[in-house]
Amino acid sequence: MAKKAGSGGKFGRLARALRWSGALFVSSKLPPRDSLLIVNYHRIGNAEEDLFDPGVFSATAEEFDEQIKFLKRNVDVVTLDEALAFVDGTQKDKARRCRVLITFDDGYLDNYELAHPILRSHGVQGVFFLVTSMVGSNRIPWWDKVSYMMKTGRKRRFSLHYPANLEVDVDRIGMAESLRSVLRLYKRPENTDPARFMREAAEAIQGEEPPTTVRRFLNWDEARQMSREGAAIGSHTHSHNLLSHLGPDRQYEELAKSRAILKEQLGVVADTIAYPVGKKDAFTDETKRIAREVGYRAGFSFYGGANLPGQTSPYDVRRFDIGPDLNRLRLELEIFRLTGHVR
Repeated sequence: MAKKAGSGGKFGRLARALRWSGALFVSSKLPPRDSLLIVNYHRIGNAEEDLFDPGVFSATAEEFDEQIKFLKRNVDVVTLDEALAFVDGTQKDKARRCRVLITFDDGYLDNYELAHPILRSHGVQGVFFLVTSMVGSNRIPWWDKVSYMMKTGRKRRFSLHYPANLEVDVDRIGMAESLRSVLRLYKRPENTDPARFMREAAEAIQGEEPPTTVRRFLNWDEARQMSREGAAIGSHTHSHNLLSHLGPDRQYEELAKSRAILKEQLGVVADTIAYPVGKKDAFTDETKRIAREVGYRAGFSFYGGANLPGQTSPYDVRRFDIGPDLNRLRLELEIFRLTGHVR
């Protein structure tokens, strides 16, 4: 279950202690580090009401609305163009300030139904990275398929052997940790045959097939409306394959095809790509070279960290996930304002 804004945990307790002591108030008056923090989301909604991957639920609509209100009050929430100008050093306004950009990966339908209206109500631009083969589809991506399989599985204890050996005991370590361990196995660089992984996992877990009768991703008409209303659209590749698992030709196809489809369908030139999964081992130097060759101005990773002037590679622009806890956002943001660093 997603925590409610202002909930407990160590970040909540620490943030409340600092707020009561006056430390956060004092630090907020100090000059900020010149910096760019990119907060990334996936889905907006309640993970408890869904059998698919809870890890892609970033916040409920109410939590997301509170986070955007907080960011608007405390930092300079920027557009994609402003963020890219900061990264490449071409920004006209050289004033030192803490900048925050809001991004979303995958293009789930709730991005259109919930996230975009909230952002628009606050006058904030969101950047939505779309998987072009999923747009408007009922498709169940691999992470959601694994989650559904495990949550409906008849086997609570099972073994997987590809691409490495993994013993899973759901009753002993719980569903959340069990699911994370199976998803980590899928993401390993040795997994060069995803179809084999899914086939062997299905045999071991004996779960149900997920329903494919409900549209799960926003469609092109909705993307066009979002673009007209100020949202920025980028690429998340064509098929959401992990790029580090692919050879150069396949990587080129994933990056070039998605960019061409976005131009054809939306009439926009996609200058940016978010690498699927985005961890350090999910893309390579070859990926960055291909992104530049295809015509992307920047590539976004997703393994944490912030972006500082003159210290950010345009093809490894770092992003950060915060989760639903507003107290954690307060604390992380204050640390970031002063130091330019996050976890």
